[in-house]
Amino acid sequence: MYAKTCPLLLLLCCSLALTAQDTTRYLIHAGRLFDAENAAFLEDRFVFVENDRITAVTPADADEHTGYTRIDLSEATVTPGLIDAHTHLLFMQRSNVPMEQDIIEHTDHERLLRGAERARVWLEAGVTTVRDLGNSGTYLDIPLRKALREGWIDGPRLFASGPIISPPGGQFDEMPYYHEPIVAKEYAIVRTVEEARREVADHAAAGVDVIKICATNDHGLTLSVEEMTAMVEEARRHGLPVTAHATYDDVIRDAVRAGVHGIEHGYSVNDETLRMLADSGVYLVPTDGTAEGYIHIFEAGPDVKINEENVRNWVASSQDRLRRAIAAGVEIVWGSDMYLESTDPPGWAALTGLVSYAEAGISSAEVLRFATLHAARAVGQDDLGVIRPGALADLIAFTGDLEGEFAAALQAGPVFVMRDGRVYVER
Repeated sequence: MYAKTCPLLLLLCCSLALTAQDTTRYLIHAGRLFDAENAAFLEDRFVFVENDRITAVTPADADEHTGYTRIDLSEATVTPGLIDAHTHLLFMQRSNVPMEQDIIEHTDHERLLRGAERARVWLEAGVTTVRDLGNSGTYLDIPLRKALREGWIDGPRLFASGPIISPPGGQFDEMPYYHEPIVAKEYAIVRTVEEARREVADHAAAGVDVIKICATNDHGLTLSVEEMTAMVEEARRHGLPVTAHATYDDVIRDAVRAGVHGIEHGYSVNDETLRMLADSGVYLVPTDGTAEGYIHIFEAGPDVKINEENVRNWVASSQDRLRRAIAAGVEIVWGSDMYLESTDPPGWAALTGLVSYAEAGISSAEVLRFATLHAARAVGQDDLGVIRPGALADLIAFTGDLEGEFAAALQAGPVFVMRDGRVYVER
């Protein structure tokens, strides 16, 4: 009897031992800690991490706390991992070059490999979660999401939208009819309410996390309120949120009437419409940048004549819209929309959007909330964007005065990046 049961007991004991060995525990000493839920910087905190979760946050003490690997960030500010709610990791464009050139020149395999590299750069910049909103071919974001989820490549977790659902033509410049297959490869084109419903159902079947619609394109074509309403209803049936590319006032109002959850860009919008967003609980993703950032994008393109006065006027207009939106009570969510090549390093180019918010006069604490707590709500995951027990262990740290000298601290880059309890950057 003993001889028969011993191997089983040994197997069980070995299994328990392996399980114990697989548990990873960290004690992170934060000199300052950003509390996104209360928009406050807290002094001298311990953050306890077990596997992929935060288990406790306490004032720092002198106890030994055995069993933990200590990480000393006592000279840094620890924040939740940043969430970029508007990316296009599988697409790149140079200023003054047609959008479709990237699609024509690069195969799907090349776009996936390049997307993997861009994902790594975003992570190293402190972005631990992205919401990728199309311009990703025919569902190329789905295998990229899987590669990131399985740990085959390093990068942020990814929420995928699949092809943007759009009126005819997509967002390409006017193209000859015989180039329509290029449009169809990149966009899901709808012309009727029935097609609108079917496309959302197809996206759901493909396993997307969010529906991205192009409420209007660059040719002046718009989705009707009826088409957008049908998409929102179908998406709701599948438990999916809907966000809308909408750049000017009339189409923003139509998208809100249709029931969308978010507005992307919203460049030209009046105060009445902003109040409508606030009353409807619709968030705004202002994909803004700094004047210097835009100039560096133009410098990366061929034969571009830069009018700095126009650039600075555009930035001032965007900042005015941001301040008015906040005053109206609209929830702001950060999204970089950084698919354009720049002379800036790619990770820093994305973060300039956060700097632009700060330059508009928004406090560092509020700007960080846009990229943490608010963005977590937009992706529908309440265990992201916060540092508290039970939350996912997505943590980053910056040296310098993140509260008082926000841009300089960001530009220096994070000295520590953890995603799901795994350390990716430790300087």
